[in-house]
Amino acid sequence: MVDSSKNPPLRRILFCTLSAAAFLLLVIAPALAQGTAQAPKAIAKTTEIPFKSHDGYDMLGKLTVPDSPGKHPIVIYMQTAEGMTIDVKRTNPRGGTFNYFDLYREKLPPMNVAFFSYEGRGIRLGDDPPRYEKIDWNIYNTSTLENKVRDALTAIQVVSRQPGIDPSRVFLIGASEGTLIASETASRARKEVAGLILYGVMSGTMRDTFKYILTGGAYLPYRESFDTDKDGKISKAEFEADPHKFRQRALRNASFETFDVNKDGFITEDDIKAPGKPLLDALETDNYALLNLWAKRSAGVSTPENWFKNHFEHPPIWTFLSQLDIPIGFFQGVVDPFVPVEGVRRMEAEAKKAGKTKWEFHYFDDLEHSLGIAAYFTRGVIPEGHKAIFDFIAARTADK
Repeated sequence: MVDSSKNPPLRRILFCTLSAAAFLLLVIAPALAQGTAQAPKAIAKTTEIPFKSHDGYDMLGKLTVPDSPGKHPIVIYMQTAEGMTIDVKRTNPRGGTFNYFDLYREKLPPMNVAFFSYEGRGIRLGDDPPRYEKIDWNIYNTSTLENKVRDALTAIQVVSRQPGIDPSRVFLIGASEGTLIASETASRARKEVAGLILYGVMSGTMRDTFKYILTGGAYLPYRESFDTDKDGKISKAEFEADPHKFRQRALRNASFETFDVNKDGFITEDDIKAPGKPLLDALETDNYALLNLWAKRSAGVSTPENWFKNHFEHPPIWTFLSQLDIPIGFFQGVVDPFVPVEGVRRMEAEAKKAGKTKWEFHYFDDLEHSLGIAAYFTRGVIPEGHKAIFDFIAARTADK
């Protein structure tokens, strides 16, 4: 049994998630003490839309349509690993809150584009910080990948019938696990989906992804923060110099010896991944009991029952992307600790071999899983990764 509460390095390594929405807890919330973005302007109409899942569960969506005549293209945000409410409301250290989806509800209507988000099955807006969600576990545990795809297909049908929506220009946006959901949904609705926007791309299987999180991904923040001579390892002098104040901010000025697990005088990937070896072994042996225990106690987000098993038995994203001949924008941070940029680059090479001329790949050297979205919620500045996303949407939804 792995008890991360008794192992500080392991707890730091494992407190991660596979969705950009949950990543806000780690990156955006602390930064909000410095400021906040402006509230969305009233240039659109927003309504809540109840609907039913294919298997009879109550669902709820939130539709924002530009306050302009005619039919509008629409962007639908896909569900992610931990499920989301219709706003993704979060707390900040000053006692206030912010809604992640306000980014899209503010920026898309001036582009004459509508936006739709929907709650995950069994998830409702709650009163308690920091996640403001209320989960009905009996329903939530039906959130298999198959049902998430079918819920997305239902959302497309519901939205396409709404006034002011152009059903021929439906675009799906997904982050992390949502990139898999978006791709599979599009493969089943090729006549309905006009394009995809994918960021924090889960290019491999969940087995590959989780292994990366425990190894190279876990080491990445240390390497970027301390390895000034770029030799792949961190000396005591580099660690104590702390040029980016990572040791001070994130590690509470912990000693070099805390992280030099094998006592060879350097901090390397082997040192950082050593505490997670029981979980790495569990990946290789399909030890779902241990993996599920980790998900329940240490993941920092709420995943449905048997989440690992469901993913391990599911085809990778390329299975679905390879079937598509629609515009797709891939947006990937190079310093993403949750999904490896190398996997996206390999996928780009495969796409070129397959003649996928409508696909675009964008990489951002200094951005992570959220593509630097903290800049928007702290200073109202759209970071380069999201600016590229909005540019892609604008180009692909422009009236012909």
